[in-house]
Amino acid sequence: MERPLLTLDLDGVICEPILGQDVGIHRDFLDPDAPPEPARVYPAWLRTPLDHLRFDLRRPMPGVRDALVRLGHVRRLVIVTGRRTMPTGWLRRHRLDRLVDDVIVNRTPLRSAHFKLETLRALGATEHADDDPRTIQLLAQAGGMHVYVCDWPGNRDLNFDARVERVTDLVDLAARLQAE
Repeated sequence: MERPLLTLDLDGVICEPILGQDVGIHRDFLDPDAPPEPARVYPAWLRTPLDHLRFDLRRPMPGVRDALVRLGHVRRLVIVTGRRTMPTGWLRRHRLDRLVDDVIVNRTPLRSAHFKLETLRALGATEHADDDPRTIQLLAQAGGMHVYVCDWPGNRDLNFDARVERVTDLVDLAARLQAE
């Protein structure tokens, strides 16, 4: 029997933000009926070195390696990230690359939340873990998806859709899904 698919955000879920501050998350929700706004996409010659500066020194979240191993027993794992460059080197350096089935980066003109919505629909995903309130609420309101919000001070006091379940982190999520 094939394991169900669980998609995972990368930054703030698998890897720590710089200085422990998740400044990239947005507290304002998107209108699910409004057309998506296009993203500002920098040319590759600029984007690639900037992404290395922004992301290469980040550390994995505490306990994430064990959590991915445990989650891999009950789910197929695919990272879906709003990043526009492949995090292969970072995943390999932290020995996480073999713990996920695939990594999908944003190569579309869409901003992260809408990119994830379209990608998860195409994959047929019904479960996703993220930390960005804008993404979480959009996915939950789109229906057909159970969304796990990884707890951060920036998303702690928001009133999410009923299909959103708060978890401390991937360690907590692994314990819950293994207990099912």
